[in-house]
Amino acid sequence: MTPEQELYRANRAKEVLDNEIYIEAFAAIEQELTDQWKSSPARDAEGREKLWLMQALLGKIKVSLEATMASGTVAKDQLRHKQTLIENATSWLQSR
Repeated sequence: MTPEQELYRANRAKEVLDNEIYIEAFAAIEQELTDQWKSSPARDAEGREKLWLMQALLGKIKVSLEATMASGTVAKDQLRHKQTLIENATSWLQSR
């Protein structure tokens, strides 16, 4: 993937993570899973395991978006470095 593509993806991930509807939905789902787990009978090990898996998956989604957003920082630095090299080369060629 090119740095430009990574930066694009990072910006889209940031839009999702900063979106108030996403934040509300994520928090509501997380709270619902926690409430269901707390109110589940101790003998329902299978149900509690499923709730735990759902909670873990929810966390993985958030981590994936955050990792995509973080990779954009690296891509942005790469693009900035590339631009600096081009500017330096252009300046050098013009001074000759």
